Amino acid sequence: LQFNFGVMKWTWDEDAVNSKIVTENVASVLVNKMNRLQEETQRMLMVASCLGSNFRKSAVVEVMKNISRSEMRSSMRSVSSTAATMGSSSASLLSSDLSNACTDQDDSDSSYASSIEEFEGEGLCEVDNEECRFMHDQIQSAAFELISPEQRDSFRGRIGSILLQTLSPEELEASLFEVVGLLNCAASNVTDEKRVELARMNLKAGIKASENAAFDTAKVYFKAGREALGSRGWEGDYSTMLDL
Repeated sequence: LQFNFGVMKWTWDEDAVNSKIVTENVASVLVNKMNRLQEETQRMLMVASCLGSNFRKSAVVEVMKNISRSEMRSSMRSVSSTAATMGSSSASLLSSDLSNACTDQDDSDSSYASSIEEFEGEGLCEVDNEECRFMHDQIQSAAFELISPEQRDSFRGRIGSILLQTLSPEELEASLFEVVGLLNCAASNVTDEKRVELARMNLKAGIKASENAAFDTAKVYFKAGREALGSRGWEGDYSTMLDL
């Protein structure tokens, strides 16, 4: 909505108005629907919430295939603490017993496809072939709140590592910023032998950002790369440090 001084009246973009996904009240209803989802579906949404408001089905499935049940269990927040943080409007999604998560389940592709159909059918995500989108930021936030605060950085870093290992070169290039961002979340816990790899990934992301004229974003990646190498970076990997 804006005032058009040329015609001296208010004008609006009807397409933009119609494209607004859901109102806050509808978002609360959608969040509450999460309490009816299967535990597998809730965990998939938890992973998806780390990938952003838009994510690819294949990325979520790859993570689910490669992350252990014990990792998922240790990363999940307790029901009571999550409910207290999220408040009454979103707490009902936790009414199911999440403490029993990661029990025996069908880890087949058909099971993952069923979970994706479930959260699409409930109106929580929009699915267009491979591309998915949370229907509202409150839904993404609610799914992210399922992760224990103490485990969020390491959990996102683990997701980044899985994607780095499993995505094809073409897929990795398309998702470079997202993957590097996830890896950087756990940068403080990276082993010495992985720091050079992390620095080079940040260098690659920084160069790509620069080529897209996103210079402020590029600076963030270059800085993260230098921090990954640390004070001994000039000795350990001079060429990478120089490029950063």
